Amino acid sequence: MDEDTDAAFDLAVEAVHAHNYSEAIEGFRPLAEHGAADAQFNMALLLKAGLGQPRNYLEAYYWAVLSDLGSERRAKALVSELSDFLPVEAREGVYNRLLERLEGQLEASERSAIMKYARLNAEFLEEPNLEQAYIWYSIAQALGIHGGAAGSADLSDQLEPDALIAAQTKAADAFSASLFSQPTASSVSE
Repeated sequence: MDEDTDAAFDLAVEAVHAHNYSEAIEGFRPLAEHGAADAQFNMALLLKAGLGQPRNYLEAYYWAVLSDLGSERRAKALVSELSDFLPVEAREGVYNRLLERLEGQLEASERSAIMKYARLNAEFLEEPNLEQAYIWYSIAQALGIHGGAAGSADLSDQLEPDALIAAQTKAADAFSASLFSQPTASSVSE
């Protein structure tokens, strides 16, 4: 986070401590929209508790999953807890919304979306899409993104040999067709 982002986050936290929950939500929301996993986690907590706006488990789950995908370690327990409140169809709706969001970010060549998209496909979907997860873990590995090699190795063991070869071919094609394959795009930090 940069100084402005840190300051905005601190203001939102101060609003929580002052019990100005609507102000806190308004402070966390733009940070959450721009990918700050800790702000996403706080949005989920406030929405789950019904502080600042009426309780909304579905929206809280959206932010909690996104926070978990962004490697906020506290989010995993919140995702699990909220998942118990939601029927499968509701969770699938959240996953579809997240897939759409992350696919848009991938099309815009946002490196930070690569591992999130791979993990969403491998770990969260009711029926995991292991091929898609493998493709994006492989791209992460090619770019030297932490977790890419482990993710692709893990899925290599789970895919049948013909599915693995097909996924490798699709990964190479997706990588070549993306801006991620360009040296300037690859060297941009997350």
